[in-house]
Amino acid sequence: MGSGLRNAALAIRPGGRGDVTTTHRRWQLSPPSSKACIGSAVISRGHIFPVTMMGFVQCLDLKTGQAVWDERLTGPGAKNSSWSSPVLAGNRLYVANQNGDVFVLRAGPKFECLATNSIGGEPMNASLAVSDCALFLRTHQNLWCIAEGWQR
Repeated sequence: MGSGLRNAALAIRPGGRGDVTTTHRRWQLSPPSSKACIGSAVISRGHIFPVTMMGFVQCLDLKTGQAVWDERLTGPGAKNSSWSSPVLAGNRLYVANQNGDVFVLRAGPKFECLATNSIGGEPMNASLAVSDCALFLRTHQNLWCIAEGWQR
């Protein structure tokens, strides 16, 4: 028996009047092309980056919906699934998994994992936040602030 989850991704051109369901739809992906995501995707430079519940990150062409790349993010812990949204800061994507690993990816048409950082396996489901050049992570027990040269 299935999980009951249904997932679809679509792009709609803005504007218009009345029912624009068919006239303004650029593309639509349904399973298996569209994978189950809990968090929201990030858009950058003509690409959209969704992260799936199973820990895959995809790069889709924003105009066509075609997959540019699709990679599994595997950290040192056992829970590589992701229930959070990716965060974009500059040209980098920050993606967290349930094990408390944070992957730093280049937001572009070529898959590049720049770093994988772990906070010691503390469970995490929340999305990351960025403010004043600092990265905030909320785990089940703690709130972390990571910044270079940050002073009060």
